[in-house]
Amino acid sequence: MKKNHIAIFSLIVVTSIILGFIFCKVLQHPDSYLFSKSGDAIKGYYNFSYSLKYSSGTKLDGVNYPYGEHIQFDNVQPSQLGIFRIINKFIPISTSGIGILNLSMILSILLAIPFIFLILRRSKLPVWYSAIITLIILFLSPQLQRLQAQIEMSYLFFIPMLWYFLIKIRKGKSDWIWRIPVVLLGIFGGFTSSYYLGFYSFFLFAIILSDCWIGRKELKKHLKPGIELFALAIIPILIVNGFALFTDWVPDRPENPFGFFEYKANLFSIFMPFDQLFKLLPENIYNMTGIEWEGQAFVGLPAMVVAVIFSMMFLYRFYTRRDIAAIFPHKELNTFLLAAFLVLLFSMCIPGTGILAKIIPPLKQFRALGRFSWIFYHVFAIYAATYIYQHFIKLRENGQTKKSVWFIALTLAFWSYDAYANADASFKNIVSVNDKLETSDTEYLSKTKIEPTDYQAIFFLPFANATGDKLMMERGMNAFTEAMKCSYHTHLPIIESLSPYISFENALSSVQILADSSIRKTRFDDMNSKPILLVCTNENLSKEEQWLKDRSEIIWSDKYVSLAKVLPEMFTKSYQNWVSWADSIKTTLAGNEKMKADVELKKVFFLDFEQMKSKNIFAGKGALYKRNKAVDVFTEDFPAKGMTGNYNLSFWLFFDTRVFDMPKATINIIDKYDFVTDKIILSTRQEHNVYNNWIRIEQPVTFNPGFKYQLEVEGKYISIDNLLIQPEGSNVYVKSGNVETMNNFVIER
Repeated sequence: MKKNHIAIFSLIVVTSIILGFIFCKVLQHPDSYLFSKSGDAIKGYYNFSYSLKYSSGTKLDGVNYPYGEHIQFDNVQPSQLGIFRIINKFIPISTSGIGILNLSMILSILLAIPFIFLILRRSKLPVWYSAIITLIILFLSPQLQRLQAQIEMSYLFFIPMLWYFLIKIRKGKSDWIWRIPVVLLGIFGGFTSSYYLGFYSFFLFAIILSDCWIGRKELKKHLKPGIELFALAIIPILIVNGFALFTDWVPDRPENPFGFFEYKANLFSIFMPFDQLFKLLPENIYNMTGIEWEGQAFVGLPAMVVAVIFSMMFLYRFYTRRDIAAIFPHKELNTFLLAAFLVLLFSMCIPGTGILAKIIPPLKQFRALGRFSWIFYHVFAIYAATYIYQHFIKLRENGQTKKSVWFIALTLAFWSYDAYANADASFKNIVSVNDKLETSDTEYLSKTKIEPTDYQAIFFLPFANATGDKLMMERGMNAFTEAMKCSYHTHLPIIESLSPYISFENALSSVQILADSSIRKTRFDDMNSKPILLVCTNENLSKEEQWLKDRSEIIWSDKYVSLAKVLPEMFTKSYQNWVSWADSIKTTLAGNEKMKADVELKKVFFLDFEQMKSKNIFAGKGALYKRNKAVDVFTEDFPAKGMTGNYNLSFWLFFDTRVFDMPKATINIIDKYDFVTDKIILSTRQEHNVYNNWIRIEQPVTFNPGFKYQLEVEGKYISIDNLLIQPEGSNVYVKSGNVETMNNFVIER
């Protein structure tokens, strides 16, 4: 025991010295530096720091103004936030959010050391060997890469601490004492990130299944321990999810985000090295394209060799019907190894995982299953270390002392290089000056001359916003960073939000702000009359964004960003002017009660789908609906109908929240031989024209004689209504039931 204490202390000292060299500046001035200025990292820093500095309770007021966001759903780290809010009552630290996070991430590396080391020692490995392997596992950890990305996922101590506590529960004489810290760890992890809660519960569930399989001949023996483990797995889930359920005010969060079947691990991301040495190999020998970053959890070259040998032994014994259990000599490790393998299969999203997600829908909230491979990384690395050491001992017992020394030395050398390469990539250029979320607001406010009380919120351009992975609005990541900086120093909230779980209604009303003047901006119903502070970076803007910038009053700018004033009443007046124009122009149009235009009606093509049944209807009594695959909306020879030249096609597409992504729309141009000679891909994911959960899709098209035109829409849960094709520059009025439209925009008075 004394040897363990000395070794752990020595490891912490050695690691502290290494980290001291890397983070020297950070340790001296924790608030003055950032580990990354990427969008994800700044967002993590901002959400926590803004909440600590300004917010209270469960609401993050800094984004999604005027509604805010729940701290459990937007990388706020409620566990740490709660602790430091209490500390702030006694010691003023509200402006030190950056330093708190920086020191927490560094401390988490040190905190992992004793648990990794003690697990290795329980495998009866010597102190010197356990110490070296501890450092290797620590610096080869895939979580080091998160220091410069999703910072809440960088806490290295969580998995080894959980594993060690579970070992104590299963083997200790006072195992009941360890149940409390296990549950507390699960709760703490769950309130840091939902992924830690997932790691916790899945590992415990996998251990239960592993126990049942290994002891399948004596299932009764495992019944009571299994029930206890199940209870331990469920309690944090009930507490964390129960808290979110009873305190959340949003009823329409995304239930099917993108990534569940995409961001996964595979054999290459686990067992193939991805450091610079192997990237130099020819692509036909080593192809990196199969490695998904979210699934990277490389166990090291020696462990990869162990995996190959292990697999060959397993297949050989299975084929020859020999005792497979003989290749699992470590009784204590066997259950954890099998459990980690089951979790690895889940992280790879193997066939059947999708069925499991249908049975348990909340599983689909884990957008990056590949992260679950981190559990396998820890367990298999320790299993491989144990296997390698046993082979080393066998060589010595057989009198091959020199060979055994070379074997262990080369093994540790290769493994250490893998750890060094990962650490080098993770720590490279990791310390950046904090010029985004500085402790003092004075310099920023004096430079920009902003008076925060003059404004109600911030809106940034280029626009970016999360919409449950249905609309793709990501151009404004640089602008989002500048907006977070401005928000942190002014206490002004940001209208947009990049929370992956934002309310659909809130997301769409944010997207709608940049809609055409002919659409009323519903978000302003919940806002006051104060001006909005427009933060605009020096990047190319879309026509909608440029329209807004042109109608703003610039108050400060430099070569990177400009700040401007926008009056909310400008949006209201713009819409009222359009309604007045539509009402006046309607009286000048010719036609019938249903349709009028300033061109011949035969040059207008309109589909109202009145005879079709659909739950979702934009106007009238019906709409086109297709549950799955593709639908041929129309195939027409427009030139034969006298429609030639430049036209404008528009239709309304329903924003169905049952799936991520939007249906894909294509105009096929077909020649006289019925061959598709050209295609026009319509934009369905970057549109701002939103009305009552419907998105207006628009596309200019030129009709040429000798060709037919087909509109094909492909996807799931397709609902289309009010399709209008009109000559370019024309005005067309349509009345469908009680809904009046001008140029396929609703006239809403």
